Amino acid sequence: MSDAPFELVDARDGFFDSNWFQHCRETQTPFVVVRNGETSADVLWDFVTLPPQLDAELKRDLASLERDARAIFDRYAVAESFLRVKATLIGFDRLPVDAAKSAAADLYRLITDYLPVAETVTRTPNQTDPDLSTGPGSTGGAELPKSHRLWVETISTSTAA
Repeated sequence: MSDAPFELVDARDGFFDSNWFQHCRETQTPFVVVRNGETSADVLWDFVTLPPQLDAELKRDLASLERDARAIFDRYAVAESFLRVKATLIGFDRLPVDAAKSAAADLYRLITDYLPVAETVTRTPNQTDPDLSTGPGSTGGAELPKSHRLWVETISTSTAA
């Protein structure tokens, strides 16, 4: 059993009906997934498992959440990687597979830092994820260039139609 705070799924598979999704929903903890492809992986955090009353807090802190997510992304990204940020979703796309696993663990910790009370993750039996203590993307590596693409969705507060 792994204590990794994310689920590793194949890029072709769905993940919103997984045991990890159900666990995150029941415990109201961040839902982080690594979608593993043949040559790269995507990391996704979706707010859907968090209580609705946290939406306003996450939106209020979006600028600092984006800054901190970008710092994680920059540690693990390569030239073809890109970052998506909005109050309800953060995505690190096209990361090296091993780096994506480390980035997912860092992203989970980041999201829990923005929640009022940090939650403890307990994985269910028979879930297997790799050990995150070593591998590419660790903070001891060289700094990557900051020229990655960024997509940021802003939320309009206007009530006009």
